[in-house]
Amino acid sequence: MKKRILVLMCSALLVMCGALLAFNVAGVFAQNNLSSDVNLHLRDYCDPASFNAAVGPGTCARSTVPGAITFGGFIAELTADKSVGAWRFVPNQVSVAEGATLHLQNLGGETHTFTQVKEFGGGFIAPLNALSGNPVPAPECAQVVNGLLVPQPPGEDNMFIPAGTSAQHLLEHEVNAKYQCCIHPWMRLTITPRQ
Repeated sequence: MKKRILVLMCSALLVMCGALLAFNVAGVFAQNNLSSDVNLHLRDYCDPASFNAAVGPGTCARSTVPGAITFGGFIAELTADKSVGAWRFVPNQVSVAEGATLHLQNLGGETHTFTQVKEFGGGFIAPLNALSGNPVPAPECAQVVNGLLVPQPPGEDNMFIPAGTSAQHLLEHEVNAKYQCCIHPWMRLTITPRQ
């Protein structure tokens, strides 16, 4: 009788181990499938009243219920730190497989670009380039014409994403890639191959 109970317990234990193994293997495959889609948030915390007064109507369109950073506060932080922490891509580093789709969502109040660059650099707004320590614009963001910065036109690798909107970007070829906002050039993303 004791032998039979021991055999039944061992059998039950083997069945449980097999079920756990199958569950873990299924989980690995599910993670691999899910990893082909990456959610990326474009964020800022602009105060509509002060940004619209300083830059122009419609520059910032967001609710200030959770709070906001005034234009003066934005410039002060940019001057001191060469970046503004609330203006960022989240996450700013990801590892993905080739063929992954990036799901971009602008959760801020300003338009941001999502621009693939060979090397990080400045954007197309000279004062923000200077204050952020990026005096040389990335060629994918802007070109200098008669001494003025001229934005590169929107395209598949230079997407303009207005506040509150979403977009998708397919990583068709290379997995190593760099992206930045051409308006706020400290907003950066580095993509590396998944190991």
